[in-house]
Amino acid sequence: MSQSGKATELQVSPFNKEGFLYSVLNLPDTASAEEVRERYRALSVLFHPDKQREESTKDTASKRFLEIQKAYEVLSDPFLRTVYDTYGFEGTRMKWPPELRTKPRNELVKILNGSKWEHEADRIEDCLRSQGRLVIGVNASSFFDNQGPAISAPVRESFRGLNARLRGIHISSFTLRHSFQRVIDDKTRVILTTRAVSNRAEASNLLGTVKHQYSPRLNFEATVNLLRAHSVMLRARYHSEEGTFVLQTSISPSFEPALPPITVTHSRRLFKDSMAQGVLTCHIGNHPHFSINIVSPHKFGTESDPLDREESPTKLGSWTGFGTGVRQWSCGIALAGLGTSLRAEWGLVFPELAAQASLAMQLSLAGPGWVATGSWGDEQAGVTTMIGLNAAGVELTLNFSYLGQRLVMPIILREDRDTTLACLAATLPSAVFMLAYQFILKPRRRKERAEFYRHARKELLEERSNIHREIEEMTLLLRETARKHTHAEKNREGLVVLEASYGPIDPDPEARDLVVDVTVAIQALVHKSQLYIPGHRSKSGLQGFYDPAPSCVKSLRIRYTFGGQIHYCEVPDYKPVVLPLGDHLVGPGL
Repeated sequence: MSQSGKATELQVSPFNKEGFLYSVLNLPDTASAEEVRERYRALSVLFHPDKQREESTKDTASKRFLEIQKAYEVLSDPFLRTVYDTYGFEGTRMKWPPELRTKPRNELVKILNGSKWEHEADRIEDCLRSQGRLVIGVNASSFFDNQGPAISAPVRESFRGLNARLRGIHISSFTLRHSFQRVIDDKTRVILTTRAVSNRAEASNLLGTVKHQYSPRLNFEATVNLLRAHSVMLRARYHSEEGTFVLQTSISPSFEPALPPITVTHSRRLFKDSMAQGVLTCHIGNHPHFSINIVSPHKFGTESDPLDREESPTKLGSWTGFGTGVRQWSCGIALAGLGTSLRAEWGLVFPELAAQASLAMQLSLAGPGWVATGSWGDEQAGVTTMIGLNAAGVELTLNFSYLGQRLVMPIILREDRDTTLACLAATLPSAVFMLAYQFILKPRRRKERAEFYRHARKELLEERSNIHREIEEMTLLLRETARKHTHAEKNREGLVVLEASYGPIDPDPEARDLVVDVTVAIQALVHKSQLYIPGHRSKSGLQGFYDPAPSCVKSLRIRYTFGGQIHYCEVPDYKPVVLPLGDHLVGPGL
């Protein structure tokens, strides 16, 4: 996004923010209809334009009053509230069949979730309607062959040897594959795939595939070779909250009495409080095999619950780009006769840099081996390098992709095991990435962040800006309520907010002054020495709040007294706020 686009984000309507309507009424997602009605009545009286004595506050009060009206209109309607919980504010503007209003809530939720899943699946598929894949195999083993003139040999002989090595490099294979997709209806798609190969041992073919989404959880797929009717591949996939079940087989036109090959794959989460997943695969056929794998991803660099899918979206990212990511390990065993092996893999994913790296180790009857992989890019374009070492030799694979088109180049470096060459080959792409990060990515990120914060600061601190004026007027509207609460809490030595601010967590010096003073707004929410603000959504929709820096992680910092003692807490934006807590105690009272 351009810097001008980032600056205008500050002026985008807040209704599209997740959970904004709940924030307007300061209610949790589980609030009852009666709670919604009571909060609406209280806030509508407080912000009604006719109740404002000061002429300067009428505009801000009218704006907030309309937000409160819209929140009540949606959340008081059971159907619209269910649509809002599923699709967000955009869903309330869609045209839904009238008969959906008569459905029970449980059935309605299933229908909406299914519709959302199918809509998202179709959107992704539409981006991939045309895909191409060109594989060019290169044999460069002659260049790295140890035989030949030594470096200390005469210069003429050294050049002759180098020339001979270069002439020995040749293309060993060539494969071109391209596919086109045709959408029949909202559930059925037809894919036509052509495959041309240069290897005489393999034949070119033309494949036709039909994919049918029977339900949000169940889909079918059938693929047939249109040039030679050898077999039809059938595949069914069932996905649920418990796991995924995949059944695959192929049917041959021959009338041999043998059973068709069958492959069954089942994956599911192993523990409720962990993302660890087990994958079991069993193949019955000419070459039977059985494998078990365990995959365990762990998020790092974020205080959000790894199981929480509603955590704060961070478009701006961390200072370095390595601040957040996923650390993943996997291990497994495959029983396949002479191909029996043990396998373990460890990897890192850095979404802010669109980069990932992994190292896989394998121990088989043929000996040990490893594969180091590094990727840099996204769905639009990217590059992947892979270095493999096993008994067959050393192989470097380069993979380039752009808008669904892919070029793959497997390059054989040695046809025997050479650990030194494999390690050297693995360091080259790593060094290229670190140089690109140090001299391209890192300076670019710093420049973008500095520019973003400059625009945000200009919008927030401009004396005549609408943002600054609305914050001051909202504070004025809440001041009397906050004063009454403060007086009542002091008399009982209850919860008294001394200072509260809302702004970026980022330690970037450019972000330090992008902070909104919300002391009055927080004190106005205190009730009977308690304060509760629901989580799983941004707090920028609360009365008296404003998002000073969209697209970056923010926190709410509160210094307060309770029981005559000073407390302090810093709560990430998408986490709930519960005060008072003993963990917040920092010292005696003033």
